[in-house]
Amino acid sequence: MKSHQTFMTTLLFSVIVSILTACSSGTDPISTNEPTQPKSFTEVVIFSVNDVHGRIYNFPKLKTLLDQEREKNDQVFFVSAGDLFSGNPIVDFHPDKGFPLIDLLSKTGLDVNVIGNHEFDYGQEALAARINQASFDFVCYNVDGGSGALAEVPEYILIEKGGVKIVFVGVVETSSPGGYPLTHPRKIEGLTFLNGNAGFGKFANLKNETGADLLVALTHQGEVSDEALLKANPFIDLVIGGHTNKEYGIAVGEDFMVMSGAHLETVGKTTIKLYEDGSTDFSWQLINLDNLSIAENAEISDLVEAYNNKPEFYEVIGSSAIDHSRDETSCFYTDALRQVSGSDFIIQNRGGVRANLDQGEVTPFDIYTIDPFGNGFETYEFTVDEMENVLESIPTSYSYSTHYNLIFQGDEIEIADADGNLLNDSTVVTLSINDYLTNVFASLFDEPSYVYELTTADYLIEFFRSHAAGPVDYSGCAN
Repeated sequence: MKSHQTFMTTLLFSVIVSILTACSSGTDPISTNEPTQPKSFTEVVIFSVNDVHGRIYNFPKLKTLLDQEREKNDQVFFVSAGDLFSGNPIVDFHPDKGFPLIDLLSKTGLDVNVIGNHEFDYGQEALAARINQASFDFVCYNVDGGSGALAEVPEYILIEKGGVKIVFVGVVETSSPGGYPLTHPRKIEGLTFLNGNAGFGKFANLKNETGADLLVALTHQGEVSDEALLKANPFIDLVIGGHTNKEYGIAVGEDFMVMSGAHLETVGKTTIKLYEDGSTDFSWQLINLDNLSIAENAEISDLVEAYNNKPEFYEVIGSSAIDHSRDETSCFYTDALRQVSGSDFIIQNRGGVRANLDQGEVTPFDIYTIDPFGNGFETYEFTVDEMENVLESIPTSYSYSTHYNLIFQGDEIEIADADGNLLNDSTVVTLSINDYLTNVFASLFDEPSYVYELTTADYLIEFFRSHAAGPVDYSGCAN
């Protein structure tokens, strides 16, 4: 028997949702009016983060929060639902890519992390090295292959604290074309992936086989897939998810699923009461670390300060006249690359623009936060007819820049000059584009006519240093 009680807490308000299930076998009508004896239980606390993406500034608060709870309770678990990397130049450009985050999570006492799609961004060799350096475990059941520590990542892990055993099963999303995670295809060559939901039923007896008190699916695939996973597999007690950066703690039938934001701005706290009769109660709280009044752990604070001491990332290279929205930042991004490359067209997937260009001074730190993936940059030559096919065929949301006019007619796109005259289909135009897109949608691209030496982010920095005439302002642009 399971019963659930959900507490959803945000900065401004609390929403309480209670779902209670009770059973009674008594036949004496008088006894039903007598006060029932409270059931004894063991309280378990699971702190969870997801989609940290290299953010480290809140670790001093997080360490204190966890230590305070550990002083009160032996059954405190700390887990991560994937995407540790890509988003902070301090972490992404460390000589051992990603190590500062591994170091801080280890010193904070993380128990387990599921491999997310962005764990692969540095490549398999780097990921294997970070796994070896971590004092915590990585899990993922639906990936196979690789070498070294990556090949040895288990499907699940049993963790025991204070006599309570929880088995964590890892799942990573496979939503990229071809059924693999959303990362650069070159970074996962040789690996095979299964649909995480399709095969999860094989763990139906895992809790009994391992003697676990709880089975937790530690997933990186988003709330829609997590809900489907719970509905199809009622033996799961709890799903702790990531990937879509949402904030929730909700019941699905008699089970429970949570996600706790992103960027270590928040941490989820799931409290579980394990009753002697086998029933469980769940409560969930979202803790805003940014606004939490708590003493910072001095050792972790000093370590964060040391990692952040990288003056080269804070050199002023230009300025922004406004706080750009994400669409406006994408316009800046594509237009800057077009000016640097001199190409007729630039296309950039919107999901690859990860932060906004804010008003004020611009530094390399800002640019590498906007574009953290280290993608290469290539130029292709197409006839107008071929270029129109590329623009119509890329099955993802993208931003673009061109000195031509694009005429949209339903699903068709035509290219015209500044006066609105359609270009001849045989006219040759140039497209510069990141090599993530050309690898994901390889059928649209042959060999590039030119391959640049640096990354797209490096050329955005070059734009500010060599091309920008003053503060950039792309207000109102939505290409």
